Amino acid sequence: MGRPLFLYVFLFYWHFLNALFTVEAPQSLCIVEHGNNVTMECTFPVNGKLEFRDLSVSWEKKDELKQVYVLHKGEEDFKSQHIDFRGRIKLLKENLNLGQSLLQITDVKLRDAGVYRCVIAYGGADYKTIHLKVKAPYRIINQGVVSTGRNEWKLTCQSEGYPKAEVIWQNRNYEDLTDKANTRFETASDQLYHVTSTLTIKSGIDEIFYCIFWNKELQENTTAILHTADSTDGILQTESRRFVGATLIATAFVGSVLLFLLCIRKGWVGERGSYGNVLREVLISLTGLQLKQIRATEHLWQVHQQQVCTYDINLAECDSCGSNCLRINFVMVTTKWRFKFHFDFAFHISFT
Repeated sequence: MGRPLFLYVFLFYWHFLNALFTVEAPQSLCIVEHGNNVTMECTFPVNGKLEFRDLSVSWEKKDELKQVYVLHKGEEDFKSQHIDFRGRIKLLKENLNLGQSLLQITDVKLRDAGVYRCVIAYGGADYKTIHLKVKAPYRIINQGVVSTGRNEWKLTCQSEGYPKAEVIWQNRNYEDLTDKANTRFETASDQLYHVTSTLTIKSGIDEIFYCIFWNKELQENTTAILHTADSTDGILQTESRRFVGATLIATAFVGSVLLFLLCIRKGWVGERGSYGNVLREVLISLTGLQLKQIRATEHLWQVHQQQVCTYDINLAECDSCGSNCLRINFVMVTTKWRFKFHFDFAFHISFT
């Protein structure tokens, strides 16, 4: 990459001009997170109104000799700009009148880290260097807990960041289990470390383990808490128990409906009141559930919504069959489970 002519002139006459013109760097170290924006600053003296045609500014990455930005005699020149910075560099020209050369880099990459040199020529010439440090904390840890059987668990932590981190494993008593873990490091085009650490260990249910990503260079750590009860097997067993419980409830409801029909055939309804009252008593006695509301005109009974299920029973007279024909539907639809079940029982019975 070619450098602007004024830079070579500056380097040749620097020891003569240094005493007359001074550039300062208010912050010689800038630290930015990967993917964020950063603004580096150097200042220079401006006496009166700034004459842009007399001003030349150059920013370059010193350690790799990459041209970042050039303003030559008041005109921007992107011909020599290194491809790594194209489309991501902006000089805040409105601040030049204040004697500030503010270079903004957007979407900072890990490769942007290094030493930058700010060179300014305006009557005299001088430069300052600024060290840009890029970090990528291991802020988000993806975790997995899987039961492999016989009280053995496979615990996994995965994250990405920079620089390279150490992964530490501990149990609830903070005993070090790191030696039992297998940790793999991979790097991609973004230069981030993609870290996957797996610990296979014998343990009972309801145990706690800590997965710690320790970034020594940044003196930062991020911790994930893994609970053995969070395993997929544990969830499936829980859902299975819920399913069995729901089936028992459904069976109780079907039984209550059949008993209700038996009451009608035996003539017990006339003795104890309307169909609704009899069904209400039967449901309560068999299931222990309280009816939320009864709208007798519509023959609709809405059973109280439980934690995991909603039950609806609809009774309606069949006009085509006469007043002694009832259609009874029982529907159960779960609302809380990961796996949804739908039971639909229909009875169409005529009696005299």
